Amino acid sequence: MRSLALAFITLLVLSVSLTASAGSVDKALPLAGLSGGSISVDGDPVEWGVFDCTGKAPGLYLETVNEIPQWIWCDPLGDERTDFSQGSPDKRVDLIQFRVTGDENYLYGLIIVNNMDFNYIGEDGGTIVAIAINRNGETIGEEWFSGDSDTKVSSDARWQYQIVVNLADSRYRGQGRTFVSDVLRENWGGIFYIVNSSWSFKTDEDSLAATNVSNNAIEFKVRWDTIGGVPSDGSFFLRVSLITGRGWSNFDNNGGGFWDIGGTSTSDALDAITNVTGNTWEEVSDGDVDYYIDLYFATTPPHYPIPEPGLMVVTVTAVSAFAMVFLLRRRK
Repeated sequence: MRSLALAFITLLVLSVSLTASAGSVDKALPLAGLSGGSISVDGDPVEWGVFDCTGKAPGLYLETVNEIPQWIWCDPLGDERTDFSQGSPDKRVDLIQFRVTGDENYLYGLIIVNNMDFNYIGEDGGTIVAIAINRNGETIGEEWFSGDSDTKVSSDARWQYQIVVNLADSRYRGQGRTFVSDVLRENWGGIFYIVNSSWSFKTDEDSLAATNVSNNAIEFKVRWDTIGGVPSDGSFFLRVSLITGRGWSNFDNNGGGFWDIGGTSTSDALDAITNVTGNTWEEVSDGDVDYYIDLYFATTPPHYPIPEPGLMVVTVTAVSAFAMVFLLRRRK
């Protein structure tokens, strides 16, 4: 009986340790937490709710806002580079927030900048955003951001897919439009495109992007199937790198990208997701964005991040303790 009691106490202690270690599971966004239609991709971020980043930037937060679970990156105000005489400060490229949520069909994103201080979509020098996506820490992928940005991601964040939104799309030039929604384009000058690491365009019938300059916001939704499938066993997080800049476009000639600053030796990224404080130049002066964020997801049925090695040891030990109790009972 004494041996049985000892084994039971050991099992109880290990179970408590296991429960405590498993707390990291709470840092995964539940895809089942977003009901269909909760996010309307129209350039109006109202349904995402208000999140105050005061005192929180730079930083990444998993929050439920307006009943929508979402990853929120808070970026410092006024940290953008001001390499162009037209923009000092250059508010159209000054990233303020980047938010991500999802359901079982789509990944949703929201980009908020300081001020889209241009008259219409399609204006030369309009906001361009490039978002590099690495699935679950894969080591194989492309390193360059799109749009001839002369900027690389970290070697630990080589991407398999990249999403680009370029508000300088020349198709809208001179139309005085302040709102646009568009599907994926197989065009380097398009307002919304996705490429894989072979630089091949991805297409589907449902992915969509929209902006409203009066809201200083860009929204998009992308089918999970278009970027490798719903997170599940072996694919628990997206490793994201992001840069902004001033865009150009010649849609008719399949051309577009970032305004060039100083040739191929100088990064054209004017703001970026980074924890490096001060002006964004401190991050991109070497041509690389070394920082990235990992966004964890949980599917239904839940697939959680692979436990750390220490947790696996505890799990095995706990199972062994349970087996010990079982054997002691049988011996009686």
